[in-house]
Amino acid sequence: MSQPPPLTPASVVRLRREGGVAHFPGLARPRCIRCARVSEAQRDELWRLLSSAEAGRAAGREEVEGADRRRFCLSVEDASGTTLWGLTVAEETVPPALIEWWRRADDEAKNEGDP
Repeated sequence: MSQPPPLTPASVVRLRREGGVAHFPGLARPRCIRCARVSEAQRDELWRLLSSAEAGRAAGREEVEGADRRRFCLSVEDASGTTLWGLTVAEETVPPALIEWWRRADDEAKNEGDP
């Protein structure tokens, strides 16, 4: 099991949802959380959620077979854009609080013009 690196203000967490039968561009668009914009407590919470997603995958909670299954691709990058850690997990195994972070990241991107 590979845990995500500690999140610093220079870290960027990227979250992408993929898969499923129907393609919805708004749901497929990669989202990012710039750790410089969140508090240390929020970075700690986000790190715990990423670690939990990794632990769920390592514990064998794999995705159920089927045509309409979605996955979350999670990654942590440094300030230069180098990927330090990455993970793809079944949507069913993602902690609900991490999905909320994904939703908020989308809202922030719309409001602040992030890519």
